[in-house]
Amino acid sequence: MKKIIFSLLVFTQVMVAQENNSFNLGKNEIKFDVVSVVALGKIHISYERFLSDDFSIGISGNFNQSKSREKDFESGKNRTLEEYQIIPFVRYSLSKSQIRYYFIEVFVSANQGKYRELERLLDANNNGYYQAVQKDYSDYAIGAAIGHKFYIKEKLGVDIFVGMGKNLFSSGESPDVISRVGVNLGYRF
Repeated sequence: MKKIIFSLLVFTQVMVAQENNSFNLGKNEIKFDVVSVVALGKIHISYERFLSDDFSIGISGNFNQSKSREKDFESGKNRTLEEYQIIPFVRYSLSKSQIRYYFIEVFVSANQGKYRELERLLDANNNGYYQAVQKDYSDYAIGAAIGHKFYIKEKLGVDIFVGMGKNLFSSGESPDVISRVGVNLGYRF
């Protein structure tokens, strides 16, 4: 009888411990990319909505705030200067765990910025000369990314991802390829 009672007590303790270790994750997450701010001078914020254990959808926004990138563009060191990107995405979890998992992502990017190209112009005497002319571009890209996500204390999320996309309508104005790289710190609720 003592062995049965002892076994029931141990079983109950194990079940309570497992309940305390299970996470009750919310369906929404707000994220901020620290790599974009430090390395690229961009503000990058995201919202992600979890539809199931495996699928989520979201939207990200990048906004250029780098004075050094603007100086490089104005001085002719860079041909393009991205001003912003709006990126809707869909993610699929490759792992069974909701606390630590790998994912793949498909995204679309609406991006806009400035570009500079060398044009041949004519003066009043019909003499030709070349001048760098600044214009605006707008384009849409489609791409994919891979990443890893984990949670600390059930609410604080970290996701690390890398990917790239191809601009669909670039005719020399917009960059051919856009990158999607970051380390997001998020809060899940």
